[in-house]
Amino acid sequence: MIDDPEIERRMLFAYEETGPDRFRAAPIPSGLLRLYGGKILARALRAMQQTVSPDRPAHSFHAFFGRPGLTDKGLDFAVTRDNDGRSFSSRRVTVEQDGALVMSASASFQVAEDGPRHQFAMPDVPPPEQLRPMSDYIADAPLPERHLPFWRRPQLFEWRPVEPFLMFNGQPESCHRHYWLRLKSPLGGDRALHQCYLAYASDLHILHAGLAPLGMGWADDYLQTASLDHAIWFHDHGRVDDWLLYALDSPAAGSSRSLGRGTIYTRDGRLIATVAQEGLIRVLDAPRAGRI
Repeated sequence: MIDDPEIERRMLFAYEETGPDRFRAAPIPSGLLRLYGGKILARALRAMQQTVSPDRPAHSFHAFFGRPGLTDKGLDFAVTRDNDGRSFSSRRVTVEQDGALVMSASASFQVAEDGPRHQFAMPDVPPPEQLRPMSDYIADAPLPERHLPFWRRPQLFEWRPVEPFLMFNGQPESCHRHYWLRLKSPLGGDRALHQCYLAYASDLHILHAGLAPLGMGWADDYLQTASLDHAIWFHDHGRVDDWLLYALDSPAAGSSRSLGRGTIYTRDGRLIATVAQEGLIRVLDAPRAGRI
């Protein structure tokens, strides 16, 4: 079944409560073979948010992927309430399919309070209006068959790369990459939902920053990739339905793993989140035949 962004938005956080702090999310119709990792991140964060007071937004979120999620099966979320203090709440969640662990995650939530501030300066890059949508690059590219369902499906977010979008093997390039992104449909004022959608988007492209210095493109048929773990620190509130800048780099790669880092800025230069992810970048002896 072909992906439909509107169906995905309606179903993304439509949970059935199956017990105390237990939730089930139905499968979302998809033409993919495995779940996009950002979708599991977003749903796991949302499940933990259901057990926390609304005046305590998340400030940190850490997840470990256990195995690929299947698109034709629902997800079961089991939340553990570790602590509720005067200012902070901590939660853990396990995400399973048919009793098998897909992801485990933890998050911390804090009552909003003022304090001293500093931040990295926002990178000086062209505005999104001067850049081509990533969908144009994808539409024009002679992609391997196995990549077509994932990359040419309709997406919730619009992405605009600042640097040339690297798909195929070539000369080593800088690990510093920048993307403008925004949710295509307006979102209300619920800060918790904006955090979930930010988690959803943060899983895309961060792994690819580590391929650029190696001269490797993500469309290489000999390359196997997967997210291994993922962390987000939320510094401030930002709207995902307005343009955000995702600035990425990769400090190191080795042992078939790559570490990616990202900082996310609002258009007026506020740093609202920092992201880190380690991912698998395994070079195979034979080309991959299955779809991603």
